[in-house]
Amino acid sequence: MNSNMIEINTVSLFKNKDSGWSETPDSFHNRAFLFGDGLFETMVFANGKLRFGEFHIERLIEGCRVLHLDFSSLCSIEILEKVLVGKFGIELTLRVRWNVYREGVGKYTPESEGLNESLQIQVFRSSPRIKEKAFFLDTVTVPKTFWSHCKTLNALTYVMANLEKMKNSMDEVILCNSDGYVSEAGSSNIFWIKDGTFFTPSLNCSCIAGIGRRLIIEKLKASSKSITEGKFLTKDVLEANFIFTSNVTGVSFIKEIEGKFFQTEHDFDLDF
Repeated sequence: MNSNMIEINTVSLFKNKDSGWSETPDSFHNRAFLFGDGLFETMVFANGKLRFGEFHIERLIEGCRVLHLDFSSLCSIEILEKVLVGKFGIELTLRVRWNVYREGVGKYTPESEGLNESLQIQVFRSSPRIKEKAFFLDTVTVPKTFWSHCKTLNALTYVMANLEKMKNSMDEVILCNSDGYVSEAGSSNIFWIKDGTFFTPSLNCSCIAGIGRRLIIEKLKASSKSITEGKFLTKDVLEANFIFTSNVTGVSFIKEIEGKFFQTEHDFDLDF
């Protein structure tokens, strides 16, 4: 497929009842559309493989358990890779969003624990190395729930936060949870470094259990770097030397938050 076509359009694929994948869904109205009743994974497809596929499937299955979704029919990473190679080849690097949602329609009370799946595919673009300006948002907070760590389809919190980011002409927005502790950025986890120690909010602060977050924490521990997960206030972040965000598309350093400047040049390796 022509790469210019993919740059213009998002290609959508739907898993049908026969387990095949096509560009036409079996039905339009579904519980993802009506209730946000499901989960998603954003993945990078490069050289014919989904990067960190085992971590994505692990997180997805955890989310299915939390939402009481039967994942026995869930597509495997290997099958997804075959579908993507068959349609796009191996030369393009793609951003793949894997949506998994409860089957059926119903009202608030589900009629089933089974699931449906879809893919949305775009050309991959990595995160910017530096985000110039960020701010703390106090009008939107991340709800504290037992599914906060899951990457659910119900993302209105992040939609509203990023609207505020756009209205304020900022490059990043930082959110606290309903208890007032720093939680995460608009579409990323957040880390900071003070006097050589790395810090990041714990999952108890309502942040999503990001794949990039996991990879960075594992890398820091493997290299004997000091990393502390905990509950922090905005003042703790503002005392940092470096601040950066992470998601599966990469790591970005924040240059300024509300008039305070932070270092962006570093000699430590955070790439994954």
